[in-house]
Amino acid sequence: MTPQAGRAARELLRDAAATAAATADRAGVEIRPLESLEHMQAACEVLSRIWDIRPPAALDVQPHLLRVLGHGGNYLAGAYRPGGTQLVGASVAFFIEPLGAAMHSHITGVLGVGHGVGAALKWQQRQWALERGLSRITWTYDPLIARNSFFNLTRLGARPESYFVDFYGPLDDGPNRGQPTDRAEVVWDLSSGPAVDAGRVAREGVLGGAGFDVDALLHAGTPVRLRVGPSGEPVPGESPAPGDRAVLVGIPTDIEAVRRTDPATALAWRVQLRAALSSLMAGTAWQITGFARSGWYLLERRKPS
Repeated sequence: MTPQAGRAARELLRDAAATAAATADRAGVEIRPLESLEHMQAACEVLSRIWDIRPPAALDVQPHLLRVLGHGGNYLAGAYRPGGTQLVGASVAFFIEPLGAAMHSHITGVLGVGHGVGAALKWQQRQWALERGLSRITWTYDPLIARNSFFNLTRLGARPESYFVDFYGPLDDGPNRGQPTDRAEVVWDLSSGPAVDAGRVAREGVLGGAGFDVDALLHAGTPVRLRVGPSGEPVPGESPAPGDRAVLVGIPTDIEAVRRTDPATALAWRVQLRAALSSLMAGTAWQITGFARSGWYLLERRKPS
């Protein structure tokens, strides 16, 4: 490593540590490793509550598995309220290939939404990974959930790279019960421009905007591959032409509410989003580059390498 590269790496790590500290302080939590079996049992209980696991179903992450993962040096962390006794969130990740460069974040959850606890966990996870010489973290998420899309792409600067149909198969938990488990896999390039910029925004406590300017893109004639209809139904649109540089894909702002009140429409959304995103992401031509809070994915044509 050249002296210049070494300085850049140290600066990146200093900024990562500052972002992790600032977001944890703002969220009112302490992020600490899960070290004892009691800690791991408490984490599994919290995660089971978050995912609404009802007997006889059981969370796939169990204390004995966390014990083995932790023994192997993998990432196990909990978010605690000041005083260190009330666990309000947890995250589990393990090393993947290429070894020494990447890890996969299998599960991260917090009790309730908002308050910045999830962000504090992810920014501390980034710091932990950089301290060990890793350059990227991957995870999967449901691309139909707008708040998670906005969090992953806009708040963290991660980018979806792959679309998987029914990735986990049937799951008997609250968010997934009765729905195919399609997932997008995001790659968090820990030193990329989007990640560094998102870290600066999080560190400074800036609220940030709503994402990109959807109205401007629509006014410019950007093709819309999928949109929300007048009754909340999915409305397929046009595929991008060879000369188009961008395309928009719209989803409901709260698909979880739709699942509770109208499962048939929620399933229709799954089918239509699968058709839209899986085709666009299957090749190397398109890359998801942003998500607007109002429920729009922006895909841009990749530049020739």
